[in-house]
Amino acid sequence: MNRIWNKYMTVAVTSKHPYYPLDVKLSGEYVENDWSVSFLITAFGALWTLVLGVTLVAVRRVNRRLSAADQGLVLWFVLTGSIHIFFEGYFIYNHARMASMQDFFGQLWKEYALSDSRYMSSDPFLLTIESWTVILWGPLSYVVAIFIVKDSPFRHSVQALVSTGEFYGNLLYLLTSLLDEKFSGISYYRPEPFYFWVYFVFMNSIWLFVPAYCLYDSVMASARSFVAPRSIERGINRKKIR
Repeated sequence: MNRIWNKYMTVAVTSKHPYYPLDVKLSGEYVENDWSVSFLITAFGALWTLVLGVTLVAVRRVNRRLSAADQGLVLWFVLTGSIHIFFEGYFIYNHARMASMQDFFGQLWKEYALSDSRYMSSDPFLLTIESWTVILWGPLSYVVAIFIVKDSPFRHSVQALVSTGEFYGNLLYLLTSLLDEKFSGISYYRPEPFYFWVYFVFMNSIWLFVPAYCLYDSVMASARSFVAPRSIERGINRKKIR
């Protein structure tokens, strides 16, 4: 027991990065962020607020009859598509040197990785699922947004596909981390509750609840699309019987 504790203390003392587990091998040489957390979060929020504001103005000009609910879904799919392609795409492109990146997205990833150090170690599972997300769900999210604005008959098919993929992928992402901790004793987040509950749980839960709602919306819309044709068919059959 003393040997294990001494080894842990040695790693803690010699570690030159803030990530857990303390002996994790980082991708690239760690460089400490020089921008404050408040600046990173504020700037990140301002960036997406600008994107969504421009999107909302454009949507209202193209389709003034679009309901408030559908306008909200357009904003969601533009937001999630942009994050997939640009933010997560940044990770895929720079994963081998993430710990040393000092640009805006690089420092954001290093801050978020305090809740999941797998983003700093080129984890094979994350590279696989994030690549799939960037290549497929990102572009298709934009397609869904366009389909909603254009009232395309393909809207709900693609919306259900993307939402299922996002829900399933995020669920796998969360569970692999939690199960590694439970069965292997490996914790990827720092011990402070903030990083687990705010960064890891709260932020990722958005990509569980919203896709679940979008999937429900598409399932119900698909079900309703069969009601009218069946009613008409039954009416025709009744006339034939008479």
